[in-house]
Amino acid sequence: MLNIRSKSLYILQLRKNKITFNDSKECRIILRERSGRLGNRLFMFASAYGLSLKYSCQLYIDQNIINELQTSFEMNLTSLLSKSQLNNFTSITKIENHCSYIPDVLHSLNNSYSIELSGYWQVHKYFLDYMEQIKQQLRFKKSILDRVKNFLEKNIDKNISTSVGIHIRRGDFLLVRRVSSDNYIFNAMSHFQIKYHSVIFIIVSDDKGYCRKTFGQKKNVLVTPDSFSAADDLATLTLCKHTILTAGTFGWWGAFLSQNRLGDVLTDSKPDHTPLDANCRQDDYFPSWFKFLNNTN
Repeated sequence: MLNIRSKSLYILQLRKNKITFNDSKECRIILRERSGRLGNRLFMFASAYGLSLKYSCQLYIDQNIINELQTSFEMNLTSLLSKSQLNNFTSITKIENHCSYIPDVLHSLNNSYSIELSGYWQVHKYFLDYMEQIKQQLRFKKSILDRVKNFLEKNIDKNISTSVGIHIRRGDFLLVRRVSSDNYIFNAMSHFQIKYHSVIFIIVSDDKGYCRKTFGQKKNVLVTPDSFSAADDLATLTLCKHTILTAGTFGWWGAFLSQNRLGDVLTDSKPDHTPLDANCRQDDYFPSWFKFLNNTN
């Protein structure tokens, strides 16, 4: 297995041998791991799908992953490798990656490439050029959209108010990761209240009781119902005009899949604009249209 620590040595060896990808070689991208929650799963799927499109590789995605994603999304994956076909490949290189961009990831010494993705692969550069194809695969089920739209229409007059979705991650992050501060969230809300005449904030979270207690006293704040699933909450973010992100990948995907491509996305970060809760490069993790509170013009 190629892990983060050995990545640099791996790339150095590839460059030393000056191997380039060409059409005479066959390549396969394999995704079998099911790590983390929905945001992580989406990064893993998108990276595998994006790499297969970029290099015209055959793609294998474990059926359990497909089944899980298809409970929420109208996916239409064609020409996937079958499990029986995968079993014919004896040489598979497993590459573990959290959030590092590896430009030479598909280069190899052999005439065929069988690359299995391990880890979270939280790098938009692997699929940004295929954003529309990714969005086409990740269209929410009609039942989800109908439920969310019904909730929004009952609570928001879109002709008067500008909707801003807020994702607040707490849960396990309180013990093992950094979470965004209430102060950051209030400051981000102030940014939109200054910019727009009438604003309504819609909060999605894995701790909705805390959000109602902390932010729900304001008349222009809604918290999605406890009955909403993770997919319902994610769809809610995509239907808002603008987005406020905290730590974690869930909100990232809400902004990336937003139906309002021109909306503002404010995200929390360390002082150098790298992700608050992970050691990732800014340019690898955050798309160029994501903004920061000290850089929101």
